[in-house]
Amino acid sequence: MSMDENLNNQNNNRPWLYKKGQSGNPKGRPKGTFSLKTYVRKKLESMTDEEREVFLEGIDKKVLWEMAEGKAETKMDVTSDGKPIQFLIPEAIAEKNNLMEDEQSND
Repeated sequence: MSMDENLNNQNNNRPWLYKKGQSGNPKGRPKGTFSLKTYVRKKLESMTDEEREVFLEGIDKKVLWEMAEGKAETKMDVTSDGKPIQFLIPEAIAEKNNLMEDEQSND
């Protein structure tokens, strides 16, 4: 029995597995339900200002900021403004690994 036939037989014995190209949730989210984000938004909107302040006092400021603005994007320039990065290699290591520049090429 080939490997493909063996795999096909295994999948036929497990009907709960999704078939290739089959959606995991073909009908989508049921009508009248909403995400946790929407639930929390509605809950906060229904609170009075005093209730909201008390609720928000218990939340870490970093989490609160991320809820409002999203996580900060981290960008790092590893090319040093488009110029190649120069590595400083100790002379002994450079000689051992034939990394020494020719003095003539600097002229």
